[in-house]
Amino acid sequence: MNIYALVFLLFSGIALAAPTFPALSYSTYLRDGFTPKAVTTDSAGNIYLAGTAVVDPATSQSTVLVVKLNPQGNQYLYVRYIGGSVKDTATSIAVDTAGNAYIAGSTESPDFPVTSGGNLGTAPVSKSPRSFLVKLDAGGSIVFSDLLGGSALSSAQAVAVNAAGRIFVTGAVSDVAGGPAFPTTAGAYTVANTINHPYLLALDPTGKQVVFSATGIGGSAIALDAGGNIYVAGSTYLLDYPTTAGAYQTTFPAVKVCSTAPCSGGGFQAANQYVTKVDPTGATLLYSTAVTGTGNTLNGGLAVDAAGNVYLTGYTGANYPYTVTPPTLPIGPVNGIFFFHAPYLTKLDAAGKNVLFSVAYGGAGVQVNAQGAVFVSGGSGAGLANGFGVANNLPALENVPAKCLPDNAGIRTSEYVSELDPATGTAMGTQFIGGSTLATSAIALAGSTVWVAGITSRPDFPLSAGAISLSSLSPNPLPGAFLGAVDFSQIAPPVAATPQIYCIVDSADLTPAGAVARNQLLTIFGINLGPATGVGASDNTTTSLGGVNIKVGGVDAPLLYTSASQINFAVPLVDSFANFGTMQLTVNGIAGAPRQLALTFMNPSLFLANPVNQVSGFGAVALALNSDGSANAPANAAGLGSVVSVFVNGISPDPRVISSPATLLSTNGWTVTNLTQVNPFVTKVDLRVPSTLVNNFACTGASGVCSVGFTLYNVGFISIGQVVTGGEAFGGVVYVVRP
Repeated sequence: MNIYALVFLLFSGIALAAPTFPALSYSTYLRDGFTPKAVTTDSAGNIYLAGTAVVDPATSQSTVLVVKLNPQGNQYLYVRYIGGSVKDTATSIAVDTAGNAYIAGSTESPDFPVTSGGNLGTAPVSKSPRSFLVKLDAGGSIVFSDLLGGSALSSAQAVAVNAAGRIFVTGAVSDVAGGPAFPTTAGAYTVANTINHPYLLALDPTGKQVVFSATGIGGSAIALDAGGNIYVAGSTYLLDYPTTAGAYQTTFPAVKVCSTAPCSGGGFQAANQYVTKVDPTGATLLYSTAVTGTGNTLNGGLAVDAAGNVYLTGYTGANYPYTVTPPTLPIGPVNGIFFFHAPYLTKLDAAGKNVLFSVAYGGAGVQVNAQGAVFVSGGSGAGLANGFGVANNLPALENVPAKCLPDNAGIRTSEYVSELDPATGTAMGTQFIGGSTLATSAIALAGSTVWVAGITSRPDFPLSAGAISLSSLSPNPLPGAFLGAVDFSQIAPPVAATPQIYCIVDSADLTPAGAVARNQLLTIFGINLGPATGVGASDNTTTSLGGVNIKVGGVDAPLLYTSASQINFAVPLVDSFANFGTMQLTVNGIAGAPRQLALTFMNPSLFLANPVNQVSGFGAVALALNSDGSANAPANAAGLGSVVSVFVNGISPDPRVISSPATLLSTNGWTVTNLTQVNPFVTKVDLRVPSTLVNNFACTGASGVCSVGFTLYNVGFISIGQVVTGGEAFGGVVYVVRP
């Protein structure tokens, strides 16, 4: 069968709904080894990120990292490491009108740097955590640094600063029985037992004096209003968090979640969300209420508008108080916990008595601008998103092609950003970001632009030209930080026929394209991508097809197929020493937004029989031919010891620089017998099936068909003047008859 026909059959038939038109104006893999937990901006538009950087992978030692970028995101203004010799974690950042940054988190380091004059907490002993607060000036120098909470084991989770410079920190006391109590001040709200309870404290602008310290209230998110009132939100596994009479929900449901269903072992208490409004003195609860269902409800953000209405976002389980039809929840055990989760954005009135709307958007952050517009970020995933399974069938994703979403075995989580109408919760626009392991940590506003910080283990989301990144990116896993920006200033594109790219994926297995090799086949899904009726190329060199042209690094790309919703193309032979190339798509002379492609020498992937939801036995089912040329299938399985042929993308040699082809090896009884270039883009790999099935197989029936997994190892190739080692492992499953 012709390989072009195979590719066409795999990817044809995409139907798209009406689009929305915010623009992804910035997107980059910022740094490796960095887990950002918070992002904010100042009045000049500068961007600040705070999180944790790994300094010693062997011991998992980490330290606090704070970076400040210019408004364009193309220049570091400072990079500041803060920490001691054990483990330090930043969880929140706030910036005042002078550009001073306030970072809160926790430390286990006995030598965490502390400036003189504060003395608000004692140093950790035996890795017992302490809350910390650090203030940096506009240039990144430490103004003050102190530990909080006396000798209580605690972790700061959120920080805010008001116009007068007063600093508010909230967090939680660790659940250590018999541990020291968190200190309180006279007149502040307190509880007798602070263990495993939250705290809320305020410091004067010098950071040396406690204005008040309250216990029993607080959380993982904090916001302030113009009247000086303090709002805190979070989730608790306890049932004694305080609520006030007349509030929306005055009791917390006692609900168990389990590792298996039903809860035969009793399970454990599910998390419940709450929000509390506190007066400026920390003494009086103006209102306090639960906002939760009967499953795990985990708060992921808090915002307050000018009228005092509260917006809550996060992920929830069963029976959450939606005002719309709830989304269908994914089923699974995930990470050993029987979680069912979907996102929510809930608007609560200023009195804390009524839910004005609750819709299935967001989950990982919420912001409200001066005009009252509401922005949220969230994700979807077939695997893990922020620690648990999240549904794909979200309203924010209804216009996104299904093959861009995490239904693929190689995609775990993808992210999006939405603007919502503050009166109704109706979506005004959504920008899908994508990626295979991308999860939002926090969001911030700068005018009409939403900045999104996140974590990823692969740099396979869109990259924008001119953004800060590493000097080169690899196809191998690379845990680190994502930074993106979505511009919501335009609700419609400037030209109705402007091509819109939703995702770029590897044509072989539909995984998002990260670092790509020259001659690698890629597929674009979107709208306005080409002619209404699809057109296929007749050769390997067509660079204009159906009014479509793609350039990468200024070089025309070979086109295989173009249509309004899909393009199949090959990465051209860009400069051999270039690590990046700008991709420009034009359709009938109309240019789409440029993308930056990271370039690498090799990026092997296996052509799959059906990349979406196609997993059998020990991996995805390979597109394979038996020795007689017929398609390998359960009803046409290969014999033991026979040769099957599979097809590989991303290892075709660049004839300008490579003196020998890629070398693929296999183990576990499989043998690579031959490699053949089917065309400039696709390599056929002949594999001899083991003569005996030892392991890595699953069979049906006493002597039936087995799905047998194999793994290929890319050893590398020789290029001019150097040896380039691949090291990538990939593989799949073929069907074999067991005698």
